[in-house]
Order: sequence, then C-alpha cells, then structure tokens
Amino acid sequence: MTDPPEADPADQACSAVPDPYSHYLDLPSGPRPPNLYQLLELDLFCSHPERIRHAARKQFRRIKPFSEHPDRATREKIQDIMTQIATARVVLTDPVQKEGYDLALAEELGLDRDEYLHNRLAVPLPDSQLRITAGPDMVGERIDLLEAAPITIGSDPHCVITLSSARIGKLHCQLERRDDHWLLTQVDPRHPTLVNDQHCREFLMADGDAIDMGGYRFRFVRLPEANHGLQPARTTGQASSRTSPPPISLIVRKGPCISAPVFNALPTESILIGHCDTALWQLPGPLVSRHHCRVQPAGDHWEIQDLRSTNGTMINGRRIERSALADRDEITIGRFEILVSLRR
Repeated sequence: MTDPPEADPADQACSAVPDPYSHYLDLPSGPRPPNLYQLLELDLFCSHPERIRHAARKQFRRIKPFSEHPDRATREKIQDIMTQIATARVVLTDPVQKEGYDLALAEELGLDRDEYLHNRLAVPLPDSQLRITAGPDMVGERIDLLEAAPITIGSDPHCVITLSSARIGKLHCQLERRDDHWLLTQVDPRHPTLVNDQHCREFLMADGDAIDMGGYRFRFVRLPEANHGLQPARTTGQASSRTSPPPISLIVRKGPCISAPVFNALPTESILIGHCDTALWQLPGPLVSRHHCRVQPAGDHWEIQDLRSTNGTMINGRRIERSALADRDEITIGRFEILVSLRR
C-alpha cells in the first residue's frame, strides 16, 4: 500500500486561513458570517446611503486582489465574501429591504431598534465631501468628511480612499480636521500633490478647491448646512455655467501600454495631458511634450487646445491648435491614438 502524496506546503498554508473575514478585511472576531453592518464596518442600523455605498466599495477593493488566490477553497471563500458585500450594498440602500433586514437583525440581537437608535449619541453629519471628478476610475464617487475621522488616501488597501496607480504613494496624503477647517497634508514626498495647480505640503481647504494626485482630481466641497462663518467659496470656473457638456472619456485605442488607458472627467474639469509628473493624464514617450495639450469644457461642448507641443496634436488626422471635440473623434498625440467618448 503506497502512501498518499504529500500535500503542497503552499496549498496547506493557503488553506490554513481560519477566518478570511479577519485575515483579508481585518474585521474583529465575532459571528461568522458577520451581519451586513459589521461586514461593511458601519454603525449598526446606519441609514446614510452614500456612506453605505462607499463602505461597500472600500471593502470590495480590499478583498478583490485576493480573488485569484492559488488555493481553490480560499478562492471560493473570497468569492462568497465578495457576494456578501454586493448583497449588503443592495439590501442596505433599498429602503424596503433595509427595513425588513433591520427588524430581523434587531430581533436576532435582542434589541429594540428604535430605542437603540434613540439612546445612542447622535452620529455627526458630514460637514464636507471629497468628490472624484477626474481620473481612470471612481469618477463621480463622493466621500463624506467627518470631524472624528481623518481621511487617508493612498495605494494601500487600508487607506480610506484606495487609488490604484503607480503614481500614488502607499500613504499619499491625508485630510484631518483642524479647528473649523480641513487640513490637507502630503505624507509621501516622492509623489506630488497639487492644490489648485500648486505644489503643497500642507493646505487649509476651502469650498471648490481642486486636489490633483497621481492622475486623479478631487474637489473639496463644503456642504450647505456647514458653511456658516467659514471661508467664502472659491469659484470653480466652468462649474457655475448654466450649460455644460456631458462627461467625457478618453480611450487609448493604439499606442504604448500604460497603466491608465482610459481617462474620465466630469464637465467641471480641464485635463492637462503630457509626460510630466503633474499632468492629470500622463502619456509617456519621446513624442509627447511635458505639457502637450489640454482638454477642457467650453460652453456646451468640449474642446482641445495644443500647448505648443513639439510634435503637435491631431484630430481625425488634421493638425490643430484648438478644436471642438465630438463623440467618436480620434485624437493623435505622439504614438497614441485616442478615442473621444461623450456620455450623453
């Protein structure tokens, strides 16, 4: 009788994860599976839809990198957790489903939900938001800023806002409350952070300020009920226009391989394109100038302006200095052929 083959030590190590919720999401010990609020690291019976959506996105981004795990059993556990996160987002943002879930959970926990919420200290409302207005992904997302919760931004999955870009530091920067203002502090000196197109290490934010880092643009927004006695809003240029173009996507169809082949922007933003570190959309290569061109809103349409680049900017095969953009236009910048998509 032959001995059974020895198990692969790597597979044994992979299968040895006793609690994937703690191992991959850093959740504290407790019932497994956790209830939906524990899964998303939310306060019990949280009723803020945007906070719920953001928490679901954050947890999904934290666990998704492990979905290709070499161990089959571990992959299946991770897929189960990803499904639970998706379910949590749907259930907790639908008023009817949430009501039914909350009542069933309160009964399971032996709580009177209304009394529990009444006796809790009021959760502070956010006084400001960060809105992602341009970048390769996450455009349109909003992140509430709460006084007791500093916002960390970086490529590390444990940051509050996790950005997937080689131009983003592991802990890139953070926002924290200082008296009546929010202070932005750059943490990683190797990667630039710009506020209103200026390099900064520390900056007191005001309404409408633009923060650029690693190919993403954020807008700092004071919520209306929080504006009493604070700095006056700074204008955001096109944001106050009565007419504006639709959101735009720029898609590399042909050219060198880059980490962000798709770039998206809302119609409040202008997009500096070039090979320098401070370009909002960075296209590498010797045929691309440092500040090559700019795509920007102009009334009810988008336009592109060449910035005296060495090798020029072309639209549909024609060299231009400035030109309006239409859906399905093709921009040529160096070796890059870029499709314009306008999302009406």
